Amino acid sequence: MRALAPTSPTIPTSYTPGPWHEHSHRQIGPDEGIVAEVWSAIGWGDAAIQQAAANVRLIAAAPELHQACAAAESLLTLQKFHATEHTEEGRTLLALRAALAKVEGGAA
Repeated sequence: MRALAPTSPTIPTSYTPGPWHEHSHRQIGPDEGIVAEVWSAIGWGDAAIQQAAANVRLIAAAPELHQACAAAESLLTLQKFHATEHTEEGRTLLALRAALAKVEGGAA
């Protein structure tokens, strides 16, 4: 007996492509859509406003940061740096791999 092909479409596991930007007050996403709405974690006042604005910038840069991390990880791997705590390059490679694993849904 032959196996049947799945009838439901597969759901992609990648994030919404960038670039992302702030659409309106603290809403971030690509040109068509919102992927995040940012709030402050520290309450009210000037400090909270500044924190929320910094969070908006960080989240809006996420696609570009992911791309840069992946490129740096590839470069360090091509340069044959070993992922070890004993060198600056190794610690950087470990940090990049941990961050990329978080993005890709793996253990950090």
